[in-house]
Parts: sequence; C-alpha cells; structure tokens
Amino acid sequence: MKSAIIAFSLVLFCTTANGVEVNKRGGKLSSDDPTASELLSQADDIFQTRDYDSALGKYLEVVEAARKEFNRSVEVEALSQVARMNLILGDRETGEEYLAQAEGRASENDPMGWSRYLGVKGRFEWKAGDLQEARKTFEQMFEYCDSNALAGRAVDAAHMIAIVAESPDDQVEWGRRGIEMADAHSEERWLGPLWNNLAGTYYDMRQFDSALVCYINAREYHWRFSGETAKLLADYHIGMTYRLLGEYEEAGRWLRPVLAWAERIEDYSAIGQACEDLGETEIGLGRKAAGLALLRRAREAYKKEGYDHSWPEIWEHINKRIAELE
Repeated sequence: MKSAIIAFSLVLFCTTANGVEVNKRGGKLSSDDPTASELLSQADDIFQTRDYDSALGKYLEVVEAARKEFNRSVEVEALSQVARMNLILGDRETGEEYLAQAEGRASENDPMGWSRYLGVKGRFEWKAGDLQEARKTFEQMFEYCDSNALAGRAVDAAHMIAIVAESPDDQVEWGRRGIEMADAHSEERWLGPLWNNLAGTYYDMRQFDSALVCYINAREYHWRFSGETAKLLADYHIGMTYRLLGEYEEAGRWLRPVLAWAERIEDYSAIGQACEDLGETEIGLGRKAAGLALLRRAREAYKKEGYDHSWPEIWEHINKRIAELE
C-alpha cells in the first residue's frame, strides 16, 4: 500500500530543473507563489479599502487557487465573498449564483468557511428586506462563532443583529453586546462601526446626548483604523449632533473644518451635509441670511451628487426648508 501511495504522488507531481513543482492536473506549486489562504488575506485587505471591483477580481482568483489546492474551506470563504461583492455592486442575481455554490460546498465542520457563508447569507436576507430570516441567520452565526472562538466574526454577527433588529431596545442591547465583545477580545477595528451604529440608533430615538457620546467614541477608532471618508464623516456626525442639541458654537467648530475638508476632496455628499448643518447652525444663532445661503449651497451639492433622483427624501426636505425661509 505504501508503494502505491508513493507511485500515486509521483503521477501527480514532478520537479523541473529550476526546482518548481508542477501539478500534472494543471496547478503550479511554487514557494514563490502565494497560497490560496494568502490570496484570501490579500482579497480581504482590498475589501477593507472598499474597492469592491478589485476585491471581486481578487476573490475570483482565490476561488481558482483554492480549487487547484483542493482547499475547500478557503474556496467556501472566497465563493461567499464573491457573492457579497456582487450584492454590493448591484448584481444580486449573479451573487445568488455564487452564494448557492458556497452553500453546496459549506460544512458546519469547517468553522472558517461556515461562518463566512452565514455572514453573507444573512446579508442577502437583510438586503431582500427579510429581517426575521436575517436575524435568525445572524443569531446562528453569533452562537456558532462564539462557541468556535471566532471572536471577530461573532462581533460581526452581533453588529448585524443590531442592524436588523426591529425594536430600538433590541438594537441597543446587541450594539452594546458587540462593543463589549470587541473590547474583551481586542477587536478594536470593529469599534468604530459598532459605536457608530449605536449612535445611529440613539439618533433615531432622538436621544441626542447618548448619540453624541457614541459618535465621540466612534471617532476615536475611525481615526485609528478607517480611511479618509470615514474620518471625515466621524467629525461631521459630532458637529451634526451638537447642532441638534442646540450647541451651535460647538457645532460650528466641528462643521466648518468638515466643509473645508469635503471641498478639498470634492465629496459633494459631504459638502451638502456640512452646508445643511452649518446653515441650520447659522439660523440657530439668529443669522438667517447666512443660513439660507448655506442651505442653497447644500442643495447645489446634493444636485451634483444626484440626490434629486437617488435620494428623493433629502432632496424634497432641503427644497421644502429653503422655501420656508425665503
């Protein structure tokens, strides 16, 4: 039997003069080439930059590499992420095809593949508006990851439960649960999004004092771990919340630099938001003409960003507010 195994190995591989092993089934094995696991890490790094088109291409590369290596776990993770990239990029149908492939290859005995699959499955359910099914999937993911010592993915699950939960109290409970877990397991990169999401819940509840505390905490971690846009928005949210609390001077101290920053990088969405809040700040300070001028600038920025079509609620609100003041 041992000789048969050796013979089988010789059929699969031979070594060339330069020391590179060649897989007779077509795969190249070289110490100079990244493994499927290494390619997956590279793809995840690209994904974190929000360059979803590039991430999609890299995850497809991972799928092929994993299949050549017969690495089923990495294949499931990559297939799941290909599905997620397509969902983010607006091609749900293609995403569902890849998610079905991931489901067919996934196994509960594979913690990395199974947890990644559940995370993407829940996001498809969430985006389809099926919050109850998404909640079940993310709870399953949380319990599975918690019991398999996958702290980062358990935090992700808690974060998503807070997003899909239908009651504000439930959102707060799971938001704080995720924060506590991230703190306990040194998953600091999660703390910006977690604090930000909790702030949004308090904002919706009109508990602006609590929202401000959360936005300030979120800013600390966004400035440590996030990209420029997230840092910009972290500062904006603090200024916005001071404005809602009626602390207009403090709001202006945050919002004016935000506006200058947004203008420098030509982010018209952020320009519009900063101008709108600065406009309301000026009005709150009794400077109506200056406030109205800023609101008109906000409308111009929203128009450039296409909000008259893509976000009609904001477009209608800014026009209604300007009409009230004219």
